[in-house]
Amino acid sequence: MGLENFPKTGAEGRGQETQSGSTLSGGPEKVGRGQRVNKEEIWQELNQRQRDTLTAVYRADQNAEQSEAARWRRGSSRRAAEIWRRLQYPPFGGVVETPLHRLLREAGVIDPGLGSTLQALERRNLIQCGWTDGDLLWVRLANLGRAIARGGLGEQPPKKSPKGQLKQRQWEALVTAYQAGDEGIKDNAGVGDYGGFSYRWTWARLRDYYGSDDGLISEVQYWEGRSRYKIQITPKGREFYEANRDFYQNLYPNT
Repeated sequence: MGLENFPKTGAEGRGQETQSGSTLSGGPEKVGRGQRVNKEEIWQELNQRQRDTLTAVYRADQNAEQSEAARWRRGSSRRAAEIWRRLQYPPFGGVVETPLHRLLREAGVIDPGLGSTLQALERRNLIQCGWTDGDLLWVRLANLGRAIARGGLGEQPPKKSPKGQLKQRQWEALVTAYQAGDEGIKDNAGVGDYGGFSYRWTWARLRDYYGSDDGLISEVQYWEGRSRYKIQITPKGREFYEANRDFYQNLYPNT
């Protein structure tokens, strides 16, 4: 699948595309910290093509977020959002269609006018785009764009977990530590990611768990030809596991 060339200028780029008889403003709409915006009003100001394009970018962004969460749960290191939220447009290796390209294609907006549509959304601070020699390389959904798309589609942002509630990967690690008992979980690979769980993002959170004096787990030094370390569940960790096992089994049934 080839890569289409989209010019950096176009009807929308010159502020000439009309929406219900009105003309787009040529300048960006700045939104400062704490400033409230009327999300429904902004969504209504977009024409259908712009809505379809923004929706496709939003879907690709949410798919990337889910993929990154799954990658982290499998034990991979956490990456900065600046990296994985940057959605590649050209085919991978020039052959495999990217998720963003597929969603834009399914939305019916891949044509010579796509560049102008993207620029119109970018001027409203809804997206950011990366170009080289007139070719689109990547699109990144801005926070405002995510909020506008969610509001326009009638979707709600995901609810934050209550304070003190373990995330799935943290619960999985605690289960592993509980099952290991006094034997503990040794760092056989020598990289500090005991049992395939990141120390920084998982074990350290259990070690410093909110409301516990000695944490739910601890890193214990032992001798085996040389000084080594392993993870052991603490008495508080056993108490927490046994008291909350049913709750977390219902919350994370695949664990």
